[in-house]
Amino acid sequence: MAKVEVQAKGIRNRLKSFKPYRAISEYIWNGFDAGANTICIDYVENELGTINELYVSDNGAGIPFDLVDKKFKPVLSSEKRDLEVQHSLIHGKNGLGRLTFFHFAQKAGWSTCYEEDGKKHRYDISVDSDHIDDYDPSEIKLAPADNTGTSVAFYNIYGISSAYIENDLVRFLEKEFSWFLELNKDLGFSIRINGSELSYGNVIKDKEDFTVYIGEYVFDVRFIRWSHKLNRHFSRYYCKDINGVFKYSKPTTLNNKSDEFYHSVFISSKYFDSFVSGIKPGTIDAVSPNNDQAEEFRELILKVNEFLRNKRKPFIVDHARKLTEEFESQGYFPEFNSKNRWEQMRHDDLKETITQLYQVEPRIFANLNVIQKKTFISFIALAIDSGEVGDLFEILGGVLELSSGERERFARQLKTTKMSSIVSTIELISDRYKSVAEFKRLVFDPKMYAGEVPHLQKMTERNYWLIGEEYLLLTAAEPKFEEALRRYTHLLQGTAKEKEIEHDDRNREMDLFLVRQRKNQNKIENVILELKHPVNVRLGKKESDQIYSYYQVIKSEPEFNASNMEWKFYLIGNDFDSTGYISSQISSLKSHGEPGLIFSGEYKVYAFKWSEIFCEFELKHEFLNKNLKLELERLSEGEHESADDIVNKTRTSDAAAEYAVA
Repeated sequence: MAKVEVQAKGIRNRLKSFKPYRAISEYIWNGFDAGANTICIDYVENELGTINELYVSDNGAGIPFDLVDKKFKPVLSSEKRDLEVQHSLIHGKNGLGRLTFFHFAQKAGWSTCYEEDGKKHRYDISVDSDHIDDYDPSEIKLAPADNTGTSVAFYNIYGISSAYIENDLVRFLEKEFSWFLELNKDLGFSIRINGSELSYGNVIKDKEDFTVYIGEYVFDVRFIRWSHKLNRHFSRYYCKDINGVFKYSKPTTLNNKSDEFYHSVFISSKYFDSFVSGIKPGTIDAVSPNNDQAEEFRELILKVNEFLRNKRKPFIVDHARKLTEEFESQGYFPEFNSKNRWEQMRHDDLKETITQLYQVEPRIFANLNVIQKKTFISFIALAIDSGEVGDLFEILGGVLELSSGERERFARQLKTTKMSSIVSTIELISDRYKSVAEFKRLVFDPKMYAGEVPHLQKMTERNYWLIGEEYLLLTAAEPKFEEALRRYTHLLQGTAKEKEIEHDDRNREMDLFLVRQRKNQNKIENVILELKHPVNVRLGKKESDQIYSYYQVIKSEPEFNASNMEWKFYLIGNDFDSTGYISSQISSLKSHGEPGLIFSGEYKVYAFKWSEIFCEFELKHEFLNKNLKLELERLSEGEHESADDIVNKTRTSDAAAEYAVA
């Protein structure tokens, strides 16, 4: 009896990660490695659905007796490892596959028939899982009537059932052997389970055949995109001769791009009948001019690569958008106010930039954990907001190995994204100028007979960005505090419970109630706007005292005055009254550095004239609009499409149409 070089404990430790389905696949690979074209898996189940008998047999060349030691003894090395080069499909590398049976059976027995010197010989080998470091070959017998091949029988089976074979094993074998069966389909290769041929159509997502002509040679090409990643398998080219015999393989240029574009390319041609590989660049092969350095082969690969890139384009665009949606749904994006149009534009810019980044280089987002994804996406958002998208490109270009073509495409896509963003922003600013012009007429033209509730409040609802882009409109149209509280708790807590406030002034009404949550600072900022009639009311102490009564109601209600809540009140009218009260308050609090501040304590009160609100808008937006137009002109230099073309591609903008009304 012969001994293997590694003891049973070492063998088990080395093979402990094997699942039963992978163990069975190793026996299939052993058969194909031995030259078989048909592997049969046969099993018999009992009434309980468990397996009584299991066999894996092949029609290969068998195991010559003088190779038994090489097949069973060198467990941590294998002669197959030395053969695994680009022109070989030998699978086994570790000499371990034959001993994986202990994961699902107590014992395994090999019966093998091989031919030597024109005669066929048969012998058996048995290995017990309790003594996996022993192998016991029988005597050799002549077997003139037998076909060559090997059959492995497994005894005292546990852990697998017929359902396991029909589901788990079949799914694993589809992902393990689909490329190999496709490569050798013209040679009649197959795997049969209880007589039924294993089909791998389930793992094919896309398939296309085409022909490439180079000089006198014709190359028949089959492209297959797999529905998911195959087991331990990269995307590769496979070259076969005119008879379907494998000659050469190498990874494709789109292999391992982290974009789930899993594919294989099978190429058949007479060109490969005399093909040789491993020729050093710049040398001439004396055996055959057809080699992996020849001009014809290089041209073939260039044309196939072009096909692959075109195939990948719609796939990668679709996948990039799905991935971006996934990032957002999983909470990796910064928070944006969906009811604020400016915020929505920032959100759209971020999504588009991430989509473009992924299309250029999917590896940017590969293998990142949750914290890294959130940090990186926030960094991209910051670069966009600061207008430094070009710097983002420079940073990523220094980290990634991008080809000149990829760099050019990346820069062009970012430039187009930036131009579209600028055009959309200019449209938004233009719409806001129109809204402000109409607002001015309501406030300053007495002939308009504008009222507080039907006109000023309504116009402010639609243009609350005048107060701050960051706020979410919570209530409008003079809601009482009880209704405001109900809406407030619904917004912050996701509830809609009824709530009564016990305070004498609970029925006091406020014009507009804005809210901003700043979760990164653990703050909730609340703003109440009190709008006064442009003609009949001037701002003074009476209006300031009205704010005090509002705050007393707020202070009386625990859900309104948590320690992390800030309250600000804005009094807005056409002018201050003649008492000078408002002006003196602003002057006395000027050192705080907050324009319009007239009270600072548990809460803050600001007083503004409509003219000040409009003036601030014009100063800020005139500078922004001017610089955006200059930037657009700079970006458009040398472009084939004009700014008008870009504008026509963007959505029609209407300032009044998209403002949120609570």
